[in-house]
Parts: sequence; structure tokens; C-alpha cells
Amino acid sequence: MQRLKEIDDEDLKVFLIEGYEILNQFEQDVLDLEKGDFDLDRLNRLYRALHTIKGNCGFLPLPKLAAIVHAGETLLDRIRTTQQSITPEIATTLFELTDMVRRFLKTIESTETEGNQDCSDLIVRLTALCSLADPAETRQVIPLEEFGTPSLDSTIRVQTNLLDRMMNLVGELVLARNRVLQLTPLSRDPHLISTCQQIDLITNELQDSVMQARMQPIRTLWQNLPRFVRDLALSCGKEVRLELEGSDTELDRNIIAAIKAPLIHLVRNCIDHGIESPEERVAARKPAQGSLTLKASQENGKIILEIRDDGAGIDPEQIKARSQQLGFISTGQADSMRDREAFELIFAPGFSTTTEVTQLSGRGVGMDVVRRNLESVNGTIEVESELGQGTTFRLKIPLTLAIIPTLLIRSGGEQFAIPQASVQELIRIEGHDRIDQSIETVLDVPVYRLRGQILPLINLASVLKLPILPTETLYFVVITADSYRFGLIVDHIEDIQDIVVQPLSKQLKSLEMFSGATVLGSGEAALILDAVGIASYIGIQPQLISISPEVEHHQRQLILVILGHENTRMGIVLTQATRLETIASNRIEQVGEQYLMQYRDRVVVLIDLQAVLTQNRRSLDQFAEFVSIVVIELNAGRIVGLIVHQILDIVEETLTVTGSAIRAGSQCYATVQGQITEILDLDQIIELANPYATTERVRS
Repeated sequence: MQRLKEIDDEDLKVFLIEGYEILNQFEQDVLDLEKGDFDLDRLNRLYRALHTIKGNCGFLPLPKLAAIVHAGETLLDRIRTTQQSITPEIATTLFELTDMVRRFLKTIESTETEGNQDCSDLIVRLTALCSLADPAETRQVIPLEEFGTPSLDSTIRVQTNLLDRMMNLVGELVLARNRVLQLTPLSRDPHLISTCQQIDLITNELQDSVMQARMQPIRTLWQNLPRFVRDLALSCGKEVRLELEGSDTELDRNIIAAIKAPLIHLVRNCIDHGIESPEERVAARKPAQGSLTLKASQENGKIILEIRDDGAGIDPEQIKARSQQLGFISTGQADSMRDREAFELIFAPGFSTTTEVTQLSGRGVGMDVVRRNLESVNGTIEVESELGQGTTFRLKIPLTLAIIPTLLIRSGGEQFAIPQASVQELIRIEGHDRIDQSIETVLDVPVYRLRGQILPLINLASVLKLPILPTETLYFVVITADSYRFGLIVDHIEDIQDIVVQPLSKQLKSLEMFSGATVLGSGEAALILDAVGIASYIGIQPQLISISPEVEHHQRQLILVILGHENTRMGIVLTQATRLETIASNRIEQVGEQYLMQYRDRVVVLIDLQAVLTQNRRSLDQFAEFVSIVVIELNAGRIVGLIVHQILDIVEETLTVTGSAIRAGSQCYATVQGQITEILDLDQIIELANPYATTERVRS
């Protein structure tokens, strides 16, 4: 085989890059023509694409590649002169042509030869398709020379390793700049100070420019998806329409490379597991063609990427049942598990709902790898699904991992960095008396009223098991990240600084409180805090997106005020609660793990509110002699009894919602009778308790 040694390396690289780009656009044009009517402009573009590759082959030389491209060029010329439509058969053959050309390019890239691929069969089939066109129906086609000479491109191609090298150098420059800025205040030389300020300005502009050079539109990640979705849908016997939104959204090229495999897997999952066959969809009164939508947007310094299908959805009960078969969870865990928690099980290593291994699924690998790949770039993934309606995978990915602005803080004598994208504002309270007046305690959690909203507080030193230093001034950082909002108590707030992010070692990667490390201008190392990881580790609940109609704050409501575990004030909106009862505890019976009582000629399931909220089950002998029961009426005539610690009052007043829930079973925090009161979410409490796992209502 003849090697291409006489060809300049740069010329070969340009040929390969241009070839790959041409193929990507070629496939998209074929897909569009397969869907629509005759389009001369697109056909001319397809013809020019192959003509360009063939012309380049003549210079290198690459005779075998030129021959296969020439056969495709001849077919396209016949199609455009006879106005023939691109049939599925022609489209499939043209896709085989692009696959063959792509294999040639990869062989040339790795061996500098054409290799020994046999393309004679494909040339025969391309030639045979030419005869299918009716030569009698011809039209005037614009000669190739009349397309005009393209204007000079305003862009140039740069090797990615050069961009990476530039980014590393800019990172080192940022560290040096930070050090210079720390030393500048020690100087009294105005010329030196002015020069340092200029260095700071130039470094910022250079950093922004290099960062922008590394950014790519997400369409570069999506460019092969239309062909992939078409082929996969055909192999599955399904019809799928692909919609792409936000193609111009930009993110770092390294991030794009890291999420390519997870994206492909999620798309495959949606088509293989999510979207039903045309027959099943029609039977379910859906369009025969399924819909798969990818949407990209930028929000708070992150890329939000949604992969959404309108398929069958995920059945949480099937997930829980399969997880029990695989030994991932117990029966008790399955009974108390909420749908949102069940969806998380699909990311467990080895999980699969498919018992039969096929080419596409059933091997028990995939979704756990998807999550690991995303976490490696500080990304997250969430699942939302509704039976019969479809599933949405929501990915949240940082724009870049290279250089980020941060807030530097100290806690327990150590220095940490918080990404500025998570910082909402800074709070400072001076003096012991003001601190005591400003900080309240709810459920053993200190909270602060920030403009009427309840903000849970987390002491960073306590979380990280660092010394808690006495202070006369309380500092905390208001953190807003994903659906979490809380205050992070620190010893001191130092400065804002751009940092170069370094990945954590394998020993530290499992710590969810940290997302990376950095070296500061002082030469000191600092860990980068992960706000969401801290909130999750502590058990802070995500904010409610909306408050339910029962807690509409501009209407007066009847509120049952009760005293909960550890003297916590709680409220129940009296829309479902029908009666209040006080019974002797010896009237409570136990069947398995369920508490029951006789009530008006029926057996009623009892829910121990304290056990639900604390996840600490009480035995019968731990109840007081008399217990208070709130009788709650559910749908279809079902009722349950809620065991509460003590009933304080029933009040009618306008609720003033002051904060989101900080734990499961809670709906929000509100001011009732001038005091912070936790408004309970009865539906969620009943779901957490799962009272119908072992018994149904008994007919009288």
C-alpha cells in the first residue's frame, strides 16, 4: 500500500478535517431531503460536497476513495437532473457511502494509507440506483462553475491541543496575577501600582478571549444525532421525530467531549425503552410517530440540557419491584419509597428492567455510567416521568471547568472557595444580643428571617468537623443552587478571586461537599465547596417550586396548630381533616408493622406523625396513656388517623408564607399567631407512611 509520505502533514490534517465536516453536513441534507420534496439547492450542495472530496483525493492521491465518491457523485447528478425524490432506499445507500468515506478517513488518519477496504459492492449498488431515475424527465441544472468562488473565510482552524496549552498558560497567568495583586498594596510606587492594575485588566481580557475560543455551540454535539435517531428508530420498528432547540447554546469543548457518551445513551434509552411502537401508540390514542426533543439553555452559569420523550413513561412500581429482585432494596424500603426516589434506582450499578439481553439493552450497564461521567465534570442528572405521557432527563452542566470566579471564605482556620454562581448575597450580624435575637431554631436547625423568608443555616465548621471559633460577629453566605437555598455560616469572608480549578484526587472524589481544589495567589491550597453536595449531605430539602392552593396566603384559612416532636409548632390546613379525637392508647392495635383503631364501625389505619418526620418508629408502649388523633378523609371514602403529640389551637387567619420546607413531609413555613409554624403536607406524609401497604379500608 502506498503511503502518503510525500504529502505535507498540515495539508493532510486540513483534508481530514474538511472531510469530516463535509460528511456531517451531507448526512443532515440527506435526512432533510428524505423527509421533504425535491429541493434543487440541497441536491446541488450534496453534489458539491462529494465533488470537493473527489477533487482533494486527486491531489493526495487517493484513487480508491476517489472512485467510491465518484459513484455517489454520479448518482446525485442523475437525481438532480431527473428531479427524482430521495427514497428511503437511496437515503440508506447514501448513508452507507458516508460510513464508507468516514472509514477511509479514519484509516488515512491512523496509517497514512487508504487501507484495503473493498468498496466494489457499494459502487455497484450506487450505479444501479442511477438506472432507476427516468432519463426522459430532465431539467436544466446550474453548472458547477456558476456557483461562484467562495469569499475568504474569517476563521482559521486551530489544533485543540494548542487551545489546551493556551488555557493552561492563562491559568498560570491568573495565579501569578492574583499573587501580584496581593503584593501590590505593600508598595508605595504609583507607577508599579498602575502597571499592576494594567496587568490585571489585560489578564482578564486575555482570559475571556481564550475561554471564548474554547467555547463551541452545542450543535457540534448534536450534529450526528439526526442520522443516529433515524437508524435506531428503524432498527426498533418505531417512528420518531427529533426536535432540537437551543442549538446555539455554547459550552466548553472539554465539557462537550465529556457528555457525548451520556447523551447518546440517554437518546438510545428514550427510543428503545420510552417511545412505543406505532401500533401501541395508536392504541393509546397517540400519534403513531413519537417525539424526542433535546433542548439546551443557559441558566445561572450552567447549561441545562433536557432530553424529553412522549413515550410510555417510567413505572415507579416496576422499578421498585425489579430493584427488590436484584437485592438493591428491601420490601420495607420499597413500601415507603416515593416515586422520585424510585426513579433514582435506575442509576444503580447493574440495574436493568430488561431480562432479555439485546443489541441495545439488558446488560445492566449504562445509566450508572451516565451519572458517573456527568459527575466527573461536576454535572448532575434528574429524572421526571409520568406514566403514559413520557420521560424527561434534565442534565445540569457547568459552562467550563477551567477558570471560575469564586468567593473566598475561612472556617475553622481553613480557607475555602465558593463558586460565585451559587452565591446570592452576604449577611453580617454583630453582637451577641443581635445574633440571639436574629437566629431562631426550628427542628434543631438554626434559621434566619431574610426579608420575611425562612432561611435554614448550616455551620460549615460543624459540617466539616473543624474547630468552631468564638466570635462576636456572625457571617453567613446566602447560597442558591439548583433547588436549594440556605445560609452557610463561616468565620470570615475574605475576597472575590478567579481561580484555576483542579480535579480532586481519587481519595477525595467521594466527598460530595467538594467539587475540586485550587492554588490561591498566596500559594495556599483551598478546596472548592459544592453547595448542592453540602445541602444534600445535611438533609436540607429542595425548595418548593410552588405553594399548593391550600396554602394560598391571601385568603383566611382554618389552621389546626399542633405541638410536634421536641416542641416544634406545626400547622394543618383544615380542608381534609374532618374530626379531632382523643383516645386511650390501649385502643390502638398492631397488625404487622401497621397501627389500627376501631372508628365508627370501621378499621382505620393510624399514622404516627413523629415516626414519619423523624424516621424513628415508636413501639406501642412508648405512646402516652391518651393520644390525640386527627382524622383525615381521603379519596374514595378512605380515612386515616394521624397521631399527633399535642393539639394547641384552631385559628382562622391569613397565612403569611415565609419559607420553603427543609424536610420531607413539610409544605412550607408560615407565620401563624406571630410565630414560625411548619405547615404540613398531608398528602406527602401519607405517601411517606404508605398506610395502604398492608391494609385497605374495611366496609362497615
